[in-house]
Amino acid sequence: MNDETMRAAILEDEPSSAQRLGEFFDRYAQEKNRIIQTSHFENPLFFFDGYKAQYDLILLDIQMPDMNGMAAAQRIRSFDEKVMLVFITQLSQYALEGYKVRALDYILKPVSYYDFSYMLDKAFSELRSNERPSIVVTHKRGSRRVFVSGILYIEVQNHKLAIHTTQETLEAWGSLASLEEELPPGMFVRINAGTTVNLNAVLGVEDEAVLLPGTSLPLSRRKKKDFCQSLACFFGGKGNV
Repeated sequence: MNDETMRAAILEDEPSSAQRLGEFFDRYAQEKNRIIQTSHFENPLFFFDGYKAQYDLILLDIQMPDMNGMAAAQRIRSFDEKVMLVFITQLSQYALEGYKVRALDYILKPVSYYDFSYMLDKAFSELRSNERPSIVVTHKRGSRRVFVSGILYIEVQNHKLAIHTTQETLEAWGSLASLEEELPPGMFVRINAGTTVNLNAVLGVEDEAVLLPGTSLPLSRRKKKDFCQSLACFFGGKGNV
C-alpha cells in the first residue's frame, strides 16, 4: 500500500490558472516527496467523455463554459461517491453550495500556494483515512496508481506484466514477484507459475480452473491444494472449497 500517491484532475478553462495549479501540484509533490499525477481539462464535457472514476481529487473552477463547476460536481457525484472535490472560485458564497456535493474544500482565486498546500495536506490525510490500498504501476507512457480492490488478476505475458482490472488491462514493467510484495498480504495468491489472483474476485474453483468475472484461469495441480486452503482462510471458512 502506498498512501503517498494521488491522481488529480484540474477542470479549469483559463490556461494561466490551470498552469499555476499544475505548478503548485509539482512543487507540493517535490517538497513532500509524494507522487501526484495530474490531468487538465478545459471543458467539463471533455472530462466526462470516457470518465472511469480513476481520480482521487478533482479541482473544479466554478465558472466554466457549457457546464459550471457545481453542475459538474453534481454529475460526478452521481457515479463517483469517493472522489474528493475542491472548488476554485472568486466568490466565497459557493462554499455553502459545496456542502450539497460533499466538497472537501474550496479555494479563492487568485490561488495562493499556502492555501493550496493546506488543501492538499487535508486531501492526503483523507486519502489515508479511506484506507484504499493501491500500487503504482510503471508502463511505457509513465506511471499511474491502481487501486488494489479493482485488480482481478495479474499475469506474466510476453515477458511483461498484464494487470487485469475491472475496467481495463494495463501492461507494465517489472517482475511478478516484486509486484506481489507491494500487494496486501494474503489477498493475492498464485494459481500457476505466472498468474496471481485477487481472492476477493474469485467466484469458484472447477476442476483445474479458477473462475473470475468474465473468465476462467488455469489452476496448476501443484498449487491447487494451497490455493484452496488460502481461499478458505481468506473468507474465514473451513474444509474444502
